[in-house]
Amino acid sequence: MAHSEHNRPKGSGVVLIAIGILIFFFAPRYYTKDLIGGLVLIILGFVLGGVGFYLAFFKKRT
Repeated sequence: MAHSEHNRPKGSGVVLIAIGILIFFFAPRYYTKDLIGGLVLIILGFVLGGVGFYLAFFKKRT
């Protein structure tokens, strides 16, 4: 049991949160030029950040 805990990759949730933040940061530029593309990027950033938040904080508690 200790080996499976040790070999599990760590930090994947934090990387997804960072990617979501970057998408949120750059999405308004695309939103002003292309309404549908910008909206898709905003939703994608929200989903990636949410999944990353789940993996980083809530999955450890279960």
